[in-house]
Amino acid sequence: MNHFYRLLFLAGILFSSTFFSQNRTEDFNISLPEKKAEKSLYKTLTIIDARVDSTNLGIVQKGAFNAKARVVPTIPLKNQFQALLNTINGNDAGNGELVLYLKQLSFAEITGSFSEKGYCYFQAFLFNKTDDGRYQPLNKIDSVITHSSMDVTKATMRKGSEMISDFIVKNIDKQNSSQEFYSFNDLINYDKIEKSKIPLYNAEKLNDGLYTDFESFKDQKPSTILVTNVKTGPDKEKIIRIYNQVDTKEKEIKKQDYYALIYQSQPYIYSELENSFLKLTKREDGDLYFIGRAKSNPKMGNVVLATAFFGIIGGLVASSATANFESKLDYLNGGFIPVKEIKK
Repeated sequence: MNHFYRLLFLAGILFSSTFFSQNRTEDFNISLPEKKAEKSLYKTLTIIDARVDSTNLGIVQKGAFNAKARVVPTIPLKNQFQALLNTINGNDAGNGELVLYLKQLSFAEITGSFSEKGYCYFQAFLFNKTDDGRYQPLNKIDSVITHSSMDVTKATMRKGSEMISDFIVKNIDKQNSSQEFYSFNDLINYDKIEKSKIPLYNAEKLNDGLYTDFESFKDQKPSTILVTNVKTGPDKEKIIRIYNQVDTKEKEIKKQDYYALIYQSQPYIYSELENSFLKLTKREDGDLYFIGRAKSNPKMGNVVLATAFFGIIGGLVASSATANFESKLDYLNGGFIPVKEIKK
């Protein structure tokens, strides 16, 4: 997603219509495909709903005034996913069981000068049950689809449904032959298991340095450029300038070239709106949290950009450019997941 669409996406959120009611809703139903799968090993599909906000599937715009409406499915998602599998399966489908660990399923829309743009973000892990009652990872998805038109709601929901259907269809004839096994209780806590494999989340001591992207940050592989000094904000919660030593003089480093910083074993994440590195704090749940104004980092891609905003939209919070949010880092892609607005 280029810089123009980043700005358009932000503007659509920050200056969206004030015609909004928490009682206004829009239904969502996964569109059932007409074509049967040639082969399926599975009869049941169980959902573990691990979304930050499971009360809705984001927000869309309705009517001539683009009034905001929460997407709230009338039929529970667990029933819809099972109905999808039932529809896909032929008469000779196997009796296996799938488990979908659902991390994100959200819709969002923004309004431009002459059209609307809709987004659907789908993030999940898929597992198959083995004969001895354990579970193996089968596949995962972390993807965003977009659609532009004068009225995008129905089209975006259709394309979102297709993304969901395609993911299930391409996996129902597969089994995992690896030696990676989990109990059902493990699946309920799967985020913790995944984070335990990432050096950023489990290292006893983090490596000081600058990090150009999330991959290097999570793997704890800093840039060779050394930070020899910093300037902090008044509250010591952010770093506003960073320096390295060149010969006998200190030279300021361009902050926006980097995704994160670890200084004196303390991690920080770069915020474009703040033009600063914001302090990250690890909590008991193992996630890394920070407080700052909500906007995507320019070094993030489409998926991460969507992550940064769907939490805000789905939570029905005020969309002010000056509002501070408590957010956490998405361990899968480095996106920002807003948790709640920090009231002044």
